[in-house]
Amino acid sequence: RVVSTQSTGVNLNKTTGLPPTIPHYAAEKIESDSIWKDRPEVTVDYDQLVTLFTKKKIETRRSVEAEKPTAMKFIRVLEGNRSREVGIAMAKLPAARHIKQAIMNMDPSHITRESISSLVKLVSSDEERNQIIEAKSANPDIPLGKEEDFVHTLSNIPNIRSRLNIWAFMIDFDAMEDEVADYLMDLKECCKELRSCKTLHLIISYLLEIGNFLRQESCDGFDLSFLSKVADIKDTVKKQTLVHHIACLMHENHPSQGDLHREIGHTHRIGRIQFDEVSSTIGRMDELCDRSWEDLRIISKHTSSTNEIMQKQLTFLRSVAERITILKLIFKRVSNRYYNLLIYFGIDPVKRFTPPDEFCRTISEFALEYRTAIEAVILEQTKKKKMKERRKTRGIKITDLKNMVSGKHAGRPDKSESAGQTSESKSKKLLAKTKSSSAQETMDTPEEVAMSLESALQSDGPRRRTRQRLKSKMAQRKSLRRTLKNGITEEELNAAGIK
Repeated sequence: RVVSTQSTGVNLNKTTGLPPTIPHYAAEKIESDSIWKDRPEVTVDYDQLVTLFTKKKIETRRSVEAEKPTAMKFIRVLEGNRSREVGIAMAKLPAARHIKQAIMNMDPSHITRESISSLVKLVSSDEERNQIIEAKSANPDIPLGKEEDFVHTLSNIPNIRSRLNIWAFMIDFDAMEDEVADYLMDLKECCKELRSCKTLHLIISYLLEIGNFLRQESCDGFDLSFLSKVADIKDTVKKQTLVHHIACLMHENHPSQGDLHREIGHTHRIGRIQFDEVSSTIGRMDELCDRSWEDLRIISKHTSSTNEIMQKQLTFLRSVAERITILKLIFKRVSNRYYNLLIYFGIDPVKRFTPPDEFCRTISEFALEYRTAIEAVILEQTKKKKMKERRKTRGIKITDLKNMVSGKHAGRPDKSESAGQTSESKSKKLLAKTKSSSAQETMDTPEEVAMSLESALQSDGPRRRTRQRLKSKMAQRKSLRRTLKNGITEEELNAAGIK
């Protein structure tokens, strides 16, 4: 049965994997004995084939997707690095609408010192400002980007760079002044303590005498830079440094002198700060003050003279100018004191100027070496003293302490006397005298200690203890063999419960 797909209106899928048909020119040549002539008849359910192999119509469905909003366009003028820098700074700064009022009123609650430094870097140049204005006028309907809008807001603040510079100088001036003032005070006290330090003068004298003897010369002084080489000089016998020998002489001849390292505290602090940094700090303060005056003149052109912030800045700059002048004068006077100190130690500051930090660092490092050496010498002397005291009392018993304290024995007692006093009869006599002495008798403190030690020795001495033999639990039980041999009495039978 042949089913016509055209009559049924069914569209079969012809692209399925069916075998290809024989062409018509080949069908005419098929012989009678071919499989295609003698093939067996089969029955096929064509309705089922129509159901299975009907070509389905694929309905093209429109993808229902949420229409993505088109990205909003912004005006971009800043370059990549500049835009990234502005974006990072914006994260740490307050909103742009608060910045203008905070700068105009110098409000530290909104803007800190770090924020001021960031804002100074973010202030746009004239070229950048013109580019943003031109781009905005060319595209009035497109808003500016976040970075461009922030930069544009800052550029609208009148004289923003001058205001930020003055504000930063007002915050930093006190710290800079304290730094310079502390250094000058330490340098002044350093000059005083080095002039009046007797320990340092004695050490320098010993070094000069030793150097003159070893060199077979007679010099009036030496350069104090030699103090940095003293720790490297050693003797040829004990291999001890020259600092060690100086410490021994000082401890032997001048034991009352204190620790050099503690006596020159200001010198240590001066050795840590460079002199050039302090002088450059004073020069920078003077430059910032002059620049602040120029910035204030620029601000005064756009601000009334009766403005409170303007008056505050004017008063501050007048005070700062006076304080810087005084600071320069103090610096000059303290520097003259230091020059006189160099002359005092035999150094010509005109021919060879030594900065205070280098000069004081040399003395400070030597003082540290000397403290280590003097502590080692004191420890060694203490050990020797203890060993000497121990040698005096070696071989002497506690019972002889009373005689040593009272002065009867000037040195080490003889062996015969020690042996005689350790006999049992003398010990008993000493104990009896100790017990018979009344509490009302007046005795010297060392003797009382000696007598108490004797009594403690006699009372707590080694005692002969008779060792008792422990009896076993079965000690009362008699031997069974002995019992059977001797017999059991009637009483023992009754006690054992045997009848």
